[in-house]
Amino acid sequence: MAYAAKMRAFAARYGQGAGNVLLATLFAGGAVWRAYQALTAPEFDYVEVAYFVRNLVFVIILLVRQDHVAVSHNVGHQSVALVAFFSGIAFDPEPSVESQLLIGLSRGVTVAALILATIALINLGRSFGILISVRKVRTRGLYGIIRHPLYAIDILWRVGFILSNPGLGNFVVFALSSAAYVYRALLEEKFLSKYPEYREYMQQTRYRFIPGLF
Repeated sequence: MAYAAKMRAFAARYGQGAGNVLLATLFAGGAVWRAYQALTAPEFDYVEVAYFVRNLVFVIILLVRQDHVAVSHNVGHQSVALVAFFSGIAFDPEPSVESQLLIGLSRGVTVAALILATIALINLGRSFGILISVRKVRTRGLYGIIRHPLYAIDILWRVGFILSNPGLGNFVVFALSSAAYVYRALLEEKFLSKYPEYREYMQQTRYRFIPGLF
């Protein structure tokens, strides 16, 4: 019993930190591989520069983020959160379009989404979370305009992808992943609204995804 108690205490103290290091290592590996492919490509690609900067900021935040104060234990709700977060890997890069107009629009939207995502990550800082959990509420920057800028920006990134990679499968992934983000936001707000600080934030920042609309 004493051993089990010590293990629980150890996990409570160091578990989140160890998880952060593991996640940061995994994402850093992917980021390094993507950067290597970009560096060995025949032409310079400004889109890959935007990806690299976003990925770098993301990995740093994973390493320094705060431990959560509380976390939802609803498996269904957390499954929605994970599906939303990891759904981008379900997109198929084929078929790709040949239209230079659509390719240009896609690259422009993608870069805009990556820049905004980098800003939102910096705004959120050490309060970033993958699961539905409680950390310090951030109210400045993009979080002073809408309550879920990272989710909205991730949906915008998906728009950029769809523009250059249309197809029935990708449209289905886009629809389901976007719905998952919206549903996650609703579930997250239901959980966080138990705390006065977040209820005050909801009153101050009225819109979830689109200023003036939703």
